[in-house]
Amino acid sequence: MIQEQGNKKIEALLEAVKKDFNAEEVIAHLKEIREIARAERNPALVKICRLAYTYIEENGHFDIEFLDEEEGLDMSDFEYLLELMIHSDREANLQEIREIRDLLTEELYG
Repeated sequence: MIQEQGNKKIEALLEAVKKDFNAEEVIAHLKEIREIARAERNPALVKICRLAYTYIEENGHFDIEFLDEEEGLDMSDFEYLLELMIHSDREANLQEIREIRDLLTEELYG
């Protein structure tokens, strides 16, 4: 994100989900972050936020099996997505956000 306010909201959400994944709180935070992304005119983040909270509303979790256990990352798919969103100005991160977007789109509407 461009605005520090947006990154602070993402970082706060990241810290919260490391302790406990409360679907209702996560959805509320994602909706706030989506509005900041909309104000920044960042369509990739607007879309991924909507898809993520829609997926969570329908499933109660965000276990999309995106991360490969062989990668050795000690985080959930949702934590990984938030890390990508914080640094969405990096092309590699934006590409992975797009991959998650496509996966969610297929899961939700395919």
